Amino acid sequence: MPTTLSGDNTIFSQCTCATCTSQCLYLIIRSSRLFMGFNFNDLQGSTTLSTSVWYHVAFVYNYATLQQIIYLDGVQDSVRTNVQPYLGQNGSIIIGAQSSSSYYYGYIDNLALTTRAKSATEISNDATLLFYYSFDLPSPFYDNGPNRLNNTAISNYASVSSTSGRVNRGIDFTTTSSYFQMCCFYQLAWLASKPYTFAIWIYPTSINGGAIVHISYYYTNGGCCSFGGYGYDILALTYSGQIVTQVYYNSYFPGYIGPIIPINTWTHVACTYSSTNGVILLALLFNFAKKGHVELGEVLF
Repeated sequence: MPTTLSGDNTIFSQCTCATCTSQCLYLIIRSSRLFMGFNFNDLQGSTTLSTSVWYHVAFVYNYATLQQIIYLDGVQDSVRTNVQPYLGQNGSIIIGAQSSSSYYYGYIDNLALTTRAKSATEISNDATLLFYYSFDLPSPFYDNGPNRLNNTAISNYASVSSTSGRVNRGIDFTTTSSYFQMCCFYQLAWLASKPYTFAIWIYPTSINGGAIVHISYYYTNGGCCSFGGYGYDILALTYSGQIVTQVYYNSYFPGYIGPIIPINTWTHVACTYSSTNGVILLALLFNFAKKGHVELGEVLF
């Protein structure tokens, strides 16, 4: 999150020879746009950034295709082809500056260097997948997404057991008071009308209403949810077995109802929301006969 955009704001740098072509690596913000440079062998981004906004940025060089690629929030922002590779072989790696100049002003989090060219799909997941629970062993209640949000001190569950799943392992809610609670996903910002998508495989063995995915503004570590503040069901079943979703809008929680979900059948359900496209509620029906795989994803911002 940059707090100023004047001049060059260096995110990452390494330099072997400042006067030699392709022997310095600069990943910076220049003139309010992302910039990827090898020294006289450079690529400028196309999107103008703003201050005090979190961005996910990725700089990629692909030796196989000879391409420099800049990604912004998981989407390709700029590309340059037939680019000769970076030739620097030594020099200190500096985060937030170039030598003793071009300092970065702002916040940086979760910086990673990967010694291969990530695919567009991988970068999209890095930028937009908030959490992903596969419920596979040996840690069925750990987040398998890129953020590894394993807050075991606050996350909680009751009357939930590991079982065979739609994909590998899943979890089985064994009583009417079973739950699995996760915390704390500050990036969600659902009160700010940010876009999101939740997706989940379910295998109901009976229909009597109930929440599938509930979100609450507050939490407790002794039970499922805290209802003292804002909270609503992202995905739930009505007493007649219909899938339903709610959204937060102007201090209200309007609901949208979908089809009846069959029991003892695998069904993939999803809800997606954006301020431009509104709400889309999907239910894809499959005839499988196992229990409990959950995948939850959300767009970061």
